[in-house]
Amino acid sequence: MTLTEASGFAEACEMVDASSSAGPSEQGPTVYAFPGKSLLNREEAARYLGITPLRLRLLDIACCGPIALSPGRYRVDALDLYRSELFLKAALPVEEASRRALLAQTRIESGHFVSDPFMEMATQHDLRDVMAFIGGRVAIVGGLIIVVLSHTPLSRILTHTLR
Repeated sequence: MTLTEASGFAEACEMVDASSSAGPSEQGPTVYAFPGKSLLNREEAARYLGITPLRLRLLDIACCGPIALSPGRYRVDALDLYRSELFLKAALPVEEASRRALLAQTRIESGHFVSDPFMEMATQHDLRDVMAFIGGRVAIVGGLIIVVLSHTPLSRILTHTLR
């Protein structure tokens, strides 16, 4: 956003007092809180995304899923943002993500689980990336331990006792 766009945006979003319909208040601008977005528990959030609650829990553990407001509680806009990020990462149109968000609202209201194939595939990819990263680090540390132990007298004792 350029500076001129930002100043135009600030002028367009002039804060007014809700008690007076005539315009800005003489007391100064008043800031009002937007109504809170609904919070979903883990099962509802998983149904909203079209994945299983276990997969959502694994995404939380791996720190690669949607941002939770508190453990097991998710804001709808955070889930929509996560879905949009996955669509952008896959180079798919964001309009499809917003269309699926509208369908997800009906899934929440109906109460039954319908799997979303794209979300299943995309979250599985994220989990595999994290597991590959962790596995690589474990392999590096294991290799270093083997190298260190192979040049010590302890390695000779271990090889003779294991034979």
